[in-house]
Amino acid sequence: MFNSPLLDITIGLVFIFLLYSLLVTSINEAIATTFGLRARMLKSAIIVGMLSNTSKDGRLKSFFKGIIGFLGGLIHHDDRSPEDKLKIGEKIFDHPLIKNYGSSRFFPIPSYIPTNNFSTVLIDVLKNDFNDKLKEIAQFKLNGSKVDETPEDTLLNLSTATDAVKIKELLDYYAHLNTQSGSTGPVSILDNETIQILQMHMQNSLYDMNQFVRKIEGWFDDSMNRVSGWYKRQSQFILFLLGFTVALIFNVDTLEISGKLSTDKDARDKLVQIAEQAIGRYKDDPRVKKMVTADGVEVIDNSGQNNEINNEIFKEYQAKSDSVKNLLKGDISDANEIIAAGWNEYGGAKSWSGKVGFVLKRTFTSPRKVLGFMILAFAVSLGAPFWFDLLNKLVKIRNSGKKEEEAGVAAQSKSNSSQTPVTVNINTQSTGEEAVG
Repeated sequence: MFNSPLLDITIGLVFIFLLYSLLVTSINEAIATTFGLRARMLKSAIIVGMLSNTSKDGRLKSFFKGIIGFLGGLIHHDDRSPEDKLKIGEKIFDHPLIKNYGSSRFFPIPSYIPTNNFSTVLIDVLKNDFNDKLKEIAQFKLNGSKVDETPEDTLLNLSTATDAVKIKELLDYYAHLNTQSGSTGPVSILDNETIQILQMHMQNSLYDMNQFVRKIEGWFDDSMNRVSGWYKRQSQFILFLLGFTVALIFNVDTLEISGKLSTDKDARDKLVQIAEQAIGRYKDDPRVKKMVTADGVEVIDNSGQNNEINNEIFKEYQAKSDSVKNLLKGDISDANEIIAAGWNEYGGAKSWSGKVGFVLKRTFTSPRKVLGFMILAFAVSLGAPFWFDLLNKLVKIRNSGKKEEEAGVAAQSKSNSSQTPVTVNINTQSTGEEAVG
């Protein structure tokens, strides 16, 4: 299989997948930067995933609500009710310490929150809420107390209690408030599930604040691990949509390309040559490293070491835009010329409506072409690191085969040279005759 047409076709297709994965990754990162998708995912994870688990919607309804919420986030649409804005999640993001992590008033939501700061803010919000509702909590405690105690004594005991006791009393008060149907009292900032989680951590900490803080931080870290998976799935969904769109715009029909490469040796050789050169060119590109891609990593950063994501947001956007332009003018342009990608001037249509109509007609009247576009979209959703690693391995296999062939040719040449007959002249004095051997 070394240096075989099948291997060259595979290298050509993998190279095409790599190029368009790089292009779509850059576009996706530009979109994520522009619309603050990482920050929005972080906020949604904390408010909905951690601190609000009351959704009773089915999977289908949740899916459509997620799509609507995602599109609403792109246009900065705020569909929160007045009660939602009073919940603990919103209070956390309104805290000055969290606001400080926002890059600007245009991007006020932070894309990361250090673990220790989250626990500090959560406890501070709970303590402030306890102080705001001190009278209501005192009345609730007094009603349930079996000890003869005056309201003044109850208020004094609560106001001078430890932080652990204050948080415990607040959680008990909200647990009681949430069980009252049609209550006209204060709106609870905590739902039942969150109350149960906080009560569990408080009890397991034996009402020790240091232990309670560590429990909260562990809870936050576990939640952020899930957020990374959520963001990865969201990124893959966006990459798939972008991949299909790019395939449609550039007419990158994977089935048609594979057919051309299998029959056109010159095109196949040129594409393989460009692919081999591209490995050295892209080996240091951050888009082919798993730490910064959708496969990756840099999803929600809680280390506090990537503050430049916020501080240099416009610079990052410019860098992503430049990478898109360079790809379109460089390797993608060369590859498209070799595989004859494009729409051949849109069938002669001159207006934009005519061009779009021609493209859509040619695409959706051919199931085979749609399948070719879908293959590229699925390939792109795997991410540039996957295709770069695979291309690197395939090229090494091909080159190792070439070296073995060259070594074989050299050995054969050496063997042939050793078998060349040699003529030796020997002079004899006795007969004067010449012997030939």
